[in-house]
Amino acid sequence: MACKLSLATAAVVIAAALLHSVAAQKTHVVGDSLGWIVPPGGPIAYETWAAQYTFTVGDTLVFNFKTGDQDVAMVTKEAFASCNSTNPIELKTNGPANFTLSSGGEYYFIGTMARHCPLGQKLAINVSGPTGSPAPSSTPVPTPPRAPVMYTVGDELGWLVPPGGEIAYESWAYNKDFIVGDSLVFNFTTGEQDVARVTKEAFETCNSTNPIALATTGPATFLLTSGGEYYFISTKARHCPWGQKLAINVTGSSGPAASPAAPPPSTFVPSPPRQAATYTVGDKLGWVVPPGGPIVYSTWAYDKFFVVGDTLVFNFENGTQDVAVVVSKSAYESCDTSNTTTVLTTSPAKIALTTAGEHFFTSTYPRHCYLGQKLAINVTAGSSIGISGHG
Repeated sequence: MACKLSLATAAVVIAAALLHSVAAQKTHVVGDSLGWIVPPGGPIAYETWAAQYTFTVGDTLVFNFKTGDQDVAMVTKEAFASCNSTNPIELKTNGPANFTLSSGGEYYFIGTMARHCPLGQKLAINVSGPTGSPAPSSTPVPTPPRAPVMYTVGDELGWLVPPGGEIAYESWAYNKDFIVGDSLVFNFTTGEQDVARVTKEAFETCNSTNPIALATTGPATFLLTSGGEYYFISTKARHCPWGQKLAINVTGSSGPAASPAAPPPSTFVPSPPRQAATYTVGDKLGWVVPPGGPIVYSTWAYDKFFVVGDTLVFNFENGTQDVAVVVSKSAYESCDTSNTTTVLTTSPAKIALTTAGEHFFTSTYPRHCYLGQKLAINVTAGSSIGISGHG
């Protein structure tokens, strides 16, 4: 009888262990609602997604994509770095595609479709082995004090309209521990950018009418003088809606956050005349339906200074694209190409910027504009001389 009880007890223990093991396994949908696509803004989208999760042996990755439009390959580290899909470890072409993480270590995945990997459809993760970490102590260990840190916002990116939208600054901030006494440094070119500290409501609506503090001279430094949430945006037209915004939480003092002193006002220095420039729209991407939607061409244009006399060059494959000059902002926003001033169907299509103001361009092909093949720029009154090339 004792033997039977021992065997029964052992069976219960084994069953419980198996249930615990199964329960511990997780299914991760890569990119969550984004799915598996060429992501807006490049590989930072999937880097950011992966940073939120801990992957362990037994977990499953699910790549959601439309069969025929995408695929996913598991590759070596070297193939991942060079976007080489010639000899994948495993290739799946039907979506959704599942990969079980059967062992600990590094895993690398890419899209093998033309230019998908170089444009950011790639994911690298690290998988923990089957041995779990020891349970944390029930007694919290206080974090030792540290010296104040001066953080450069965006690091090498600086403070600008970021490629890919606000996820760039969210990614920069997510793994940092800001405390009272730290400083934020916003690196930007005076006259091209600014930075305003605002309320949460103003941050969410991109309202810059009543900032807590405004700095117009770069680099601008803000001291974090008290605990709580801090919000920063650019007041330049459309910069905040395009992602030039940063929200952080500062630990330390529980008192209300004090407003840092505003820097002295900057003195505007007019730019000297420059040679007329020729811009190739999208650079190497050319003029196509862009991966990631209209933010691609918005990002291309944001750091460029267009003046009367400059020229835009639209490179595309004849018979597959065209470029239309749209008559108004409303027509541009609604993708209405029924009343255009110019439609060019032969590549390379060159358009001279002969007047100051807003200029709008799109494609007349069905759904191309809706899918992001559109460009809006602002042209400043002439300060150009001569002719020069510009990529």
